[in-house]
Amino acid sequence: MTIDTLPDLDTEAVEKRPGRRRLVAIGLAAILLLGAGAGAAFAWWPAQKADVRAGTTLVTAEGMAARYGIDVNLIGVTAAGGLIEFRYQVVDPDKAARMIHDTTLLPIVVVEDTGATMVISRPHHASELELGGTYFFLFANSHNAIHAGSLVTLVLGDSRLEHIEARG
Repeated sequence: MTIDTLPDLDTEAVEKRPGRRRLVAIGLAAILLLGAGAGAAFAWWPAQKADVRAGTTLVTAEGMAARYGIDVNLIGVTAAGGLIEFRYQVVDPDKAARMIHDTTLLPIVVVEDTGATMVISRPHHASELELGGTYFFLFANSHNAIHAGSLVTLVLGDSRLEHIEARG
């Protein structure tokens, strides 16, 4: 009876695989890097920024007209949901003109349940505002934060007008 045996393996020719400790260290480094990246990404999310409503005075529609010379007509979702339109009518051209010439008075729209904030960087009206004229501002609907039916707050300077239902 003959017994066949396997030849001896040449241990020098076999490649060594990375040790478990090395694999665990690489995995932990990857998790830490991903965690840091996610934290940086959330820093850009609108809800993570300071609430612009803090320190403002709640006013009625009549109060907004008295302070800033405008009557808010609409906050609506347009352009297939990509833009927010803030439409207003001028009831006092001198007061309303401050809103388009003073960058500290640019309108800000805040989603009430999430705190997501829509801002514009500069006004886009170049002409003089006329009594009874209807004008608008367009905001990018960042992260698709506002939908038809969303309740929003309009912040203008040191005043805020709450519970405006966005229309679609």
